[in-house]
Amino acid sequence: MKKALSLFLALVLCLSLSLPALAAAPTDADQENAAWTLYHMGLFQGTDTDKEGFPVFSLSDAPTRAQGVTMLVRLLGQEKAALEGTWSTPFTDVPEWAQPYVGYAYEKGLTNGTSETTFSAGKTLSATEYLTLVLRALGYDSASDFAWDSAWTLTDKLGITNQIYSAATTTFLRGDVAWVSAQALSAKEKGSDKTLADTLAAQGIRDNNSRCVWKEDCVTVQKDKLVFSFAATKDSKETYTNFEVTSATANGVACKIEQYSTPAKVKEQCRKISRREDVTVTLPDAFALVYLSYDEAAAKDAATETVTAHQGTYPVITLKLHCTGTLKDGTKVTELVSMNYYVDNYTGYY
Repeated sequence: MKKALSLFLALVLCLSLSLPALAAAPTDADQENAAWTLYHMGLFQGTDTDKEGFPVFSLSDAPTRAQGVTMLVRLLGQEKAALEGTWSTPFTDVPEWAQPYVGYAYEKGLTNGTSETTFSAGKTLSATEYLTLVLRALGYDSASDFAWDSAWTLTDKLGITNQIYSAATTTFLRGDVAWVSAQALSAKEKGSDKTLADTLAAQGIRDNNSRCVWKEDCVTVQKDKLVFSFAATKDSKETYTNFEVTSATANGVACKIEQYSTPAKVKEQCRKISRREDVTVTLPDAFALVYLSYDEAAAKDAATETVTAHQGTYPVITLKLHCTGTLKDGTKVTELVSMNYYVDNYTGYY
């Protein structure tokens, strides 16, 4: 068995909060990682969900002004207040779903319309419009701190952007919204040593998924079965005391799950395997061992991608897992795990 692509969400998500201030233009992966970070904080949502229940972020779509203001309200940690409040605006063109967000932002002086009665909610959001909203979330005033039509001058200075956006920018997508928003989390608020992430954390809005940084290892490949161990990386500050996979699919094909969900259970299973196989089997630091049984032929038939390696072409098997991890302090963390593998032989003791 050879691994083609392996997406370790818990690892990449925690890294996205520490993107360098002077980063190059964001790649697709940077934008995806940023979207997941914000998603786990409850700040960014998809436009839909796939059949496995994973969010579809639509990062290549152009955002609207209504979506930009919605993101502003979430970055302020005020979505609940916006949804529960009663707001009044003069605008006649705001869809019902966006009215609480636009209403909150308008009454708080955070956004304006495009005329006395229109907000242009469905109009494409420009780069400088969104950067203006982000700066307002940080406490800056477009009347005195920066010019709204060249907001990148201040976001560049604050280390949120790095001369990526300018008057020549004509394309600004949902991926840009996610990336800029994630960058802004580490920016200090006006006149304060607190970052935006600090303010959100004080409201209970944080990325618990980054607390345990882990990696998976495919330790056994049998026909119609894959076995994975999960372990915290050496630089992870925390580990899971319990980790359970509640559902799993392989290219949409449902998997049967057998699992050992604590470090003690993993060690006991390794001892049993060692006695049975007359070998010494260990999984150092593993907090979970998961057996996924599936219809391999059906999963391969459903593959939409292939990989060429070792003079052969193999279907890519995308495994999507819904998991719940429990940290030492009892915090339960929902993990959506996507892993891509291909199978070229069968090996392993498990």
